[in-house]
Amino acid sequence: MARPYKFALVAVLVAGVFTPVAARAPQNPTAPDLLKAVGSYLESYATKVSGTTLDELFLLVDMSNGSMQVPQRLSSDFVVVKVDAAGRLVGVRDPYAVDKKNLRPHDPRVTDALEQPSLATWSAVQGYARENAIYLRINGVVWFSDPLLALDFVATPNQSRMTYKVEGSKKINGVKVYALGYKETERPDGAYLLGTPDHARGSGRIWIDPETGAIHDTEFWPESDVEFARVHVTYSMDPKRNVLLPHTLSGTFEEHERSSKSITSGVNAKATFEANLTYSNPRYVPIDLSKIAK
Repeated sequence: MARPYKFALVAVLVAGVFTPVAARAPQNPTAPDLLKAVGSYLESYATKVSGTTLDELFLLVDMSNGSMQVPQRLSSDFVVVKVDAAGRLVGVRDPYAVDKKNLRPHDPRVTDALEQPSLATWSAVQGYARENAIYLRINGVVWFSDPLLALDFVATPNQSRMTYKVEGSKKINGVKVYALGYKETERPDGAYLLGTPDHARGSGRIWIDPETGAIHDTEFWPESDVEFARVHVTYSMDPKRNVLLPHTLSGTFEEHERSSKSITSGVNAKATFEANLTYSNPRYVPIDLSKIAK
């Protein structure tokens, strides 16, 4: 009787080996997962894209009177610059034409100046950006229309200043990405990341590939008692350098008069502008501002 018993035991063991096991569903990333991935991504991304110039076409429409005015067309070189060792990126906008009328010769003066960076050349470049800021009409457009601004709100050095929440997923650029909602923690001293005079506080969403940390889309909603904006930026792949770059920006910008008398009078109490920007023709000259003597 021993043999049948041994055979039955072997049969049970073999059956156990081949019993199908239900596939474990992949877990959705948590906020800490996305923050770790995007923090690492931005560290390398900043170095890779610093020195990229894009052609920027900026259509700005005054909606302040409740009707659409003729759009203003501002053409600029938009240069991505890494400005510190922490990897913070800023966009330097250097306009060269408005409504197809030249403002200056279309020379690459930002990258020319910063190929050999110094405090003097960086100061000059900042001056280029200020030269034609008048065409952006209100402070809210000047301050909040940089398509790179939202990246600061998920950069590793700033993560402790925010609260985060995963807010869904979708496919962008053929990749499944997750929305990481962010909001600056309230600060009694008003010392928010944007540093505007009226203490605008940032919130929004960043759409992140959890595998690589790559950012495919951003939503940015700065707000204070005086200014308010809704800014949406899409990214597309530059196949030459295999890097995601800003592709479009759409936004609404509102600014209220600081004077209570002006607000209650109802005359020019609020300025409202809509903007649509497109970016094209990327080219690259390495820029490293860490070479500037401190």
